[in-house]
Amino acid sequence: MSTIALQFKDRARKRAQAARQDQLAADYEADTIRQAAEDYDQYQLTLNSLETDLKRLSGLAPGDKDHLKSNELIPKYLPNAQQYLYAGDSYRNLILVEVIIMLLDVAEIPEAMPFVEMATEQKQPMPQRFQKTNLPTFVADKVLVWAMAKIARGETHEPEFSATFEMMLEQSWKVPREVVAKYHKLAGDVDVKEDNQEHALEHYIRATEIDPVGAKCTTKINKLKKQLGR
Repeated sequence: MSTIALQFKDRARKRAQAARQDQLAADYEADTIRQAAEDYDQYQLTLNSLETDLKRLSGLAPGDKDHLKSNELIPKYLPNAQQYLYAGDSYRNLILVEVIIMLLDVAEIPEAMPFVEMATEQKQPMPQRFQKTNLPTFVADKVLVWAMAKIARGETHEPEFSATFEMMLEQSWKVPREVVAKYHKLAGDVDVKEDNQEHALEHYIRATEIDPVGAKCTTKINKLKKQLGR
C-alpha cells in the first residue's frame, strides 16, 4: 500500500474514532441526572465562585495552573465535594465534577477515586467546555496516563488502575473502544511482568478483539502462545 493510501486510511480511522467519541459524549449527556440541589441558592453561589476562580487559570502556564489548583482551588472546594459524598445526595453537581477534574489534572488519583465512583454511578455531566468528552472517558484517560507513568517509575499503580478498570466494565462506561483496549493491553503488560502469562494472554486477545487495528498486540500474543505451548 502506498504512503498516500496509508495516510488516507489513518486519517479516516482517526475521523471515525472522533465521531464515535462525540456520539458517546452525546449519549452520556442524554442520560445524566437532572435534579437540582435542595439548597439551590447556596449551591449556585458556590458554583459562581468556582467559575470565577477557574477563569483565573486562563493564560497560565501548565505548571502555574497545577500550582493554583493544588494550593488554592482544591483545598477551597474539596470540602463541598466531601459534604456531597458523605451526605449521599444525588443531583446534578458541577462543583463535584470540577473538583474531580482538578484532582485528576494534578495526578491526585487516589484522592479522586471516591468522588469518581459516585459521579460516574450518578452519570454526572461534564462542564460545557468539554463538548467532546464525557466524565468516564476523561477519568479513564487520566488514570491510564497516570498508571503508565507510575509503572515506568517502578511505583505502584494499584488499586486505582484496577478500580477504574472494574468501574469501566461493571458500569458499562460510555468510552471509546480504543480506551478499553488500552486498559486490557496495560493489564496484560503488568501480568507479564508478574509472570502471569495466562491472564496476560487473555487481556491481549481481548484488546485485539475490541480494537483489531489499534491494539497492536499480535506480537505479544504470538510470543505468549509459544511460551505456553499453544
